[in-house]
Amino acid sequence: MKNFFNLDFGSALKRIFGSEKKAEPETVVGVSSEAAGAIEAEASAILTIWTIERNRYAPARALCTELEVYPCEAITLCEEINCYVLGTPNGETVVVEARTGGLVGHSIEVVMDGIREMTKVQLNNQLDTSWKEFNRMKKQDMSKDEFWKAIKMGSEEIETIQEVQDY
Repeated sequence: MKNFFNLDFGSALKRIFGSEKKAEPETVVGVSSEAAGAIEAEASAILTIWTIERNRYAPARALCTELEVYPCEAITLCEEINCYVLGTPNGETVVVEARTGGLVGHSIEVVMDGIREMTKVQLNNQLDTSWKEFNRMKKQDMSKDEFWKAIKMGSEEIETIQEVQDY
């Protein structure tokens, strides 16, 4: 804290009350670059989260909504692949892949168990395949409340990406 402004108060007083030396321009550093990085990391981002709802009695639906997330809260799944663990209005959690926004599971433990034996390339292929399928479908943009009500919450009802690939 003592170096916060990087000022020499002795030379500042000499300039105010007179001195034989002329004042030289000083560089005043208000925030260190590390602190600036921390502030930037706290900025929120809007992420479109989505899932493909599959029902044996009706065509699949591509459901999506936008949520505010904080990149500093992302959890690493596999090397450079990150996710967010989000709370739902009814108190449950879901795991959303950070790059595509795909809903990939109910808990970080279940998702980690599902990808434990996978390479980064295999995981990226699954995520990209699901993302492409979602993009080919007609999307149903919903409010947050509508989205959470529309997806059937419960451990056996949201399909993970692996289960989607098995169809």
